[in-house]
Parts: sequence; structure tokens; C-alpha cells
Amino acid sequence: MSGRRNGRYRLAGWVGTLAVGVVLLAGCNSSSPTARSTPTPTGSDGAPVAGTEVTTTTGSLGVFLVDGQGRTLYLTDADPEGTSGCYDSCATAWPPLATAGDPTAGSGIDAKQLSTSTRSDGITQVLYAGHPLYTYAQDTAPGQTTGQGLTQQGGMWWVVGVDGEPVESPTTSSSTTASS
Repeated sequence: MSGRRNGRYRLAGWVGTLAVGVVLLAGCNSSSPTARSTPTPTGSDGAPVAGTEVTTTTGSLGVFLVDGQGRTLYLTDADPEGTSGCYDSCATAWPPLATAGDPTAGSGIDAKQLSTSTRSDGITQVLYAGHPLYTYAQDTAPGQTTGQGLTQQGGMWWVVGVDGEPVESPTTSSSTTASS
């Protein structure tokens, strides 16, 4: 009987050794715990967006920048010049305007002011007049500007005017297609 028991222990030992080996190999093949996948921007139909569009709309804040789906675009004074400082919880509240190709200029946009920057998380972010562009997660409708003038994530957030500067106060425009 002791021969059977020794055989079982040897089998159990081999199974244990095999299991440890599998775990070690899996650990060697896994990516770093800090590695992040780079999301590919998609359109409303879920297809990849080759070049994110930046265009304009007119609302209670005057003429300002929006993306191709009409979402208001913002900048923050907390960003270092030409690069984004908005990551993690900040990027959840203020998603960067990402692109999978060169951004395209829509109506009212100076194409020479459009550029991109690769963020440290691998996302290619659209810039306008050197400012990284963001949408605001709390804006639920095209042209909505609920992020205007907020102090969050270490900075002030502003709607972006067609000149690439923050829109800091409403204009005397009579059009009110965007809500605030």
C-alpha cells in the first residue's frame, strides 16, 4: 500500500510543479501592470475614425469649437504648453479628443492651427493653437457647455474659441443653440 501512496505523492508533486511552471510562464508573457491599451477613436457607428474632425458651432458663448459629433471642446490652463497633463480620473471626467490620423478642419476652423501630440498613455490627442482639446463627460447633448468655467483637476476649464483661446465670458450673440 505504501507503494501506491508514494506513487500518488509523486504524481501530486509533478502536478504541483507543473502548475507552478504554468503560473511562472504566464507571468513572463503578461504585459506590465501599468501598460494601457490605446483606444482607437470611433464614430457613432463604431467604425474607426481616421481623422477626427474639429468644427464650430454657435451658442450662448458665441462661436466655439466642437468635434464631429457636435461635442463642445475644452482646454485647461493646467496643461503644460503643448502637452496634456490630464490623466486617470481627470481623463475620465475630461476625455482627450483622440484621433487615429491627422485631424480634419471643418467649417470655421483654421487647418494650420490643428496638430496632434502623443500622450504618455499612447493616445494621439488633437491640439488647436497648441492647446490639447478635451470633451466633458457631463455634457450630454451636442453643443452643451456645462464644463465652462469649472475649476477641476487642478485647473480652470474653458470652451475653446475659434482663435484657439479660452472663451471666458458670453458674447452678445443672439443665437442660443447650445445650452449652458
